[in-house]
Order: sequence, then C-alpha cells, then structure tokens
Amino acid sequence: MEDLVCRPNSLVAQDMVRQAIIDQNRDYGLHRLGLTMHIYADTWAHQGFAGLLDDINEVEDVGETGRSGVFGKGLKGYLNDFLDDAIPPLGHGRALDFPDIPFLKWSYINHRNETVTRDNPTDFCEAADEMCKAMQRYRLGEPDAPVSGIPEADMEQIRSLFVANKSKDGERRHKKWIEAIQEGTFSFGPAKAGYITDRDGSWKHQALGTIADLIRYEYKASFLKSDWKRFHDALLAHRFFLLNELLPRYGICAA
Repeated sequence: MEDLVCRPNSLVAQDMVRQAIIDQNRDYGLHRLGLTMHIYADTWAHQGFAGLLDDINEVEDVGETGRSGVFGKGLKGYLNDFLDDAIPPLGHGRALDFPDIPFLKWSYINHRNETVTRDNPTDFCEAADEMCKAMQRYRLGEPDAPVSGIPEADMEQIRSLFVANKSKDGERRHKKWIEAIQEGTFSFGPAKAGYITDRDGSWKHQALGTIADLIRYEYKASFLKSDWKRFHDALLAHRFFLLNELLPRYGICAA
C-alpha cells in the first residue's frame, strides 16, 4: 500500500513526464502533455495520500497553521463541520479540498498518529517550477535537457498570486490568474488564456455538434482530428502506459 502513496516529483512521476515528452509526435501529444501536467502537479498537492479506499488515508485533528483569514472560525472548526466517519478514507477525501487550496498552511494527524505539516504555497511553487522545466524539455523534445525553469521575477509573481488570492472558490481564483496573464504580469507579456468547459465553442461541441435541441449527433470526418477525440485518445494511451508499463517497473500492479 505504501508504494501507492503519492510523493512529490517521485521517480514514477518523472518517468511519466519523460514518456509524454518521448511520445510528443503522436496526434494527441499536446493533449497528453496537458493531462500529464495535471497529474504531475497533484504529486505535490496530494502527497501523503493514495488514490483508493484504505485506512492509509485517515486524517484527524486538522488545523490551520497559517493565518489566511478565510476560515472565520478556524480551519479546524470548518473541517469538523464536515469531517466525520461518514467521509470514507478515499484519496484525500477526509481532508476535503485543503490539499488543493494554494494559499493554505495546515497540519493533520495521519494513520500512523504522526503530525504532518503542509505548506501549500511552497509546495505549489516547487510544482510550478518543475512543470515549467518539463514543458521546456517538451518544446526541445529532450526529456533530459538542462533547462532553467521559472525566472525568479516570475516566481515571485506566482507566489504572490498563490498567497494573496484567498478565496475558497476555485473558479474565482482561476479568474484572477487569467486576469494576471492578460494584464502582462509575467515576463512573456500579455496573453489570452481561457477554456470553454461546455456548450457552444467547447471541444465536445466542436467535435459532436448538435441538431436542434435533440441529443443527436451526425458523424463528420473532422471528428477524427478534433481536440475532444484526441484528448480522450491521450487519456486511453496514458492510462494503458501507467497501468501496464510504468507501474509494473516499480513492482506495482494496479487497476
């Protein structure tokens, strides 16, 4: 079970990123890079937890060690409103979304009765830098290329956005990041960024289309080259690689 616990930038995670770089010339190469970066980032955010139902994911006595000012009655009180035996130890479920809140510093007692302290801003900055290096290597097509990562001035801006952007609502935090990018906060200058999650203009809508208000689709040759299909192709390829090639290298059989 310990082998399935998430560790930041683990050897398994590094090999996962390497394969995404090696396979970049596939039709779904960029789509696979995107989902790989999401998984890679989660090795920092979800560290200490395993993605299955097991007592190894037990969490008790959660408390905020920083002073975010967001949780009016304190993180511990906020958590205790929700955290009880009704929430199963699946992944980081018993810690709710605290592993994913960028500005949070917190602690908890794990299944071994050990106190675990977490500094999300520091962890997330490290994750951002390693992700930048991975994408620089992707652009070079060299999984072992020496690269610089995020420039110091940009990292200061990233840390500031992590710490100052204090909202429990992830969509609001995301909006602040989009605004910062559009305003030219970073060294690459002003840029447009965004993603349509559903309906008109979304990848799914572009790939499948609709007829009137009926859920009915007509096949078009363009479907085979659509982002929606290629993203799902990337998911299938990535899952197969992880379960059947990568994890067995480390003596792990998972499904």
